[in-house]
Amino acid sequence: MITKEEELYTLSRAYIPEHIPKMMSFLSGGEPFLIDKKYLMFQGNNFIIFIGYPLNSLNEDVEIEKYVNMVAKNFNHSNLYILTGMDALKFFKKFKKIDEDFYYILDIERISLDKKLLKMVEKVQKKLNIKIERETTEQHKKLTEEFLARKNLPIQIMELYRRLPEYMNFSEEIFYLSAYKEDGMLTGYYVVETEAKNFLAYMIGCISKLNYVPHTSDYLMFELIRLGQQLGKKYINLGIGVNEGIRRFKEKWGAFKSFKYNVYQYQNRSSLLVNLFRGKF
Repeated sequence: MITKEEELYTLSRAYIPEHIPKMMSFLSGGEPFLIDKKYLMFQGNNFIIFIGYPLNSLNEDVEIEKYVNMVAKNFNHSNLYILTGMDALKFFKKFKKIDEDFYYILDIERISLDKKLLKMVEKVQKKLNIKIERETTEQHKKLTEEFLARKNLPIQIMELYRRLPEYMNFSEEIFYLSAYKEDGMLTGYYVVETEAKNFLAYMIGCISKLNYVPHTSDYLMFELIRLGQQLGKKYINLGIGVNEGIRRFKEKWGAFKSFKYNVYQYQNRSSLLVNLFRGKF
């Protein structure tokens, strides 16, 4: 089990969302552990998730093989999952790669927004009001169900959306960034995690088609950037690319590919856990 001191240390050095202990504990159901002040892992009843991005360095660590072997030896679980930016080591050929992508980073300390984007935001902000909310209202629930009804998402991601009220009570550092029309109807929201010292983490979000306002997501992104600046964050981790449309949206706002994202599985078994790592929306 991670101590409070270890948790604060982890949050001070975190640079990917999976470094946030409370968030990953909620998503995976695993208990967090810190290994040598270097690697974070989460242990469940029949699985271990090893976060192979070292906390003491932004560089890839050739010693990861040693730590993975140590975890596999000392924790006898049926499923071991490894998240890492590394894929060149012969060591990883022993594992099955079940996902790969890139994290997208938006550097809000050096951001320079396109004038067309700013004009777009200026128009839409006359139609919308943005609120920071920790309570899941009936409108949030209805919008979530509307969104899920038209999206073919994995069961685990659908369950995450539906568990948002529980998530809001799990951590005080998470909230909705909500967009409301002039008539008070909710037209979209982002779910934002602020616990890491240096960055905001965009988790998931959705936009209404029933109460649709064009460019709602652009306005939410603009407000997310402003919020990050106000909180003194260095950047926003927008998660992985997921698909071409989502990648284009993130890049339009100045996000760029950062750390490589690989998920390896120790045994050649299908697992539901991998979907917890994908921010599909």
